[in-house]
Amino acid sequence: MLEYENDSEVESANSVAATMATEQPLLALSVDDDPIDRLRLAKICKNAGLKIDFVEVATLDEMRQELDHHEFDIVFLDHNLGMETGLDALKILLSHEDQVNSIPIMLTSVTSHTIAVEAMRNGCADYIVKEELTVSSLVKSVASAIERRILFSQLSDAKAFQKSVSDVVERFMRTCGPEMREILSQTLKTLRGLRAINRSENTLDPVILSNFTLLERGCKDLTVLVDDLSSVVATARGVSGRNHRKITGRP
Repeated sequence: MLEYENDSEVESANSVAATMATEQPLLALSVDDDPIDRLRLAKICKNAGLKIDFVEVATLDEMRQELDHHEFDIVFLDHNLGMETGLDALKILLSHEDQVNSIPIMLTSVTSHTIAVEAMRNGCADYIVKEELTVSSLVKSVASAIERRILFSQLSDAKAFQKSVSDVVERFMRTCGPEMREILSQTLKTLRGLRAINRSENTLDPVILSNFTLLERGCKDLTVLVDDLSSVVATARGVSGRNHRKITGRP
């Protein structure tokens, strides 16, 4: 669980939780085989001022059924579930296609630090030590988990946007890249030929020659742009040199 060093950080955590509380109630799933612990968790959430509606289950089979019927905002997972563990429950939650936005929080004992670390590595948003479960610790845990999920969501959106742009660029390079290179190459070749003719015959108007210079510079700039786009696609996709040549149409 994230620790806060000063009152301002605690106030920030409470502010996030309070903001969530002003919206419609969150739907939470409590996975714990001890009904007293489930009741205690719900009571502390109420005392913390968090608007949370609880669905309670004691086994993983019951958990699976509820996951199929509800989309949960938060899932509290007790690590000790008899013959099963909270890590087993976490795997079920993370693999469920309807629970991609659920925020998992692991409840562990004071002696289960390694389990808590493993849970965080495996996708848990935060953890709470049962023996230290208080209004303050719960608010901080829920707030930090929500903040982390928002950050991950923003990063995922940014990656999705980057992938979308990369896909568009790649399609453009596959369909238009080779043709653009050919057009630019032929244009530059024609301009150089006309310049060569003019050097021997001096028949072209100076204004036209100036326009030739601008056109030649534009063609070179476009060629550099195509090269840059090709590099972007190659870097984004991690393609080999052979695949890179297929994308760019270069020999």
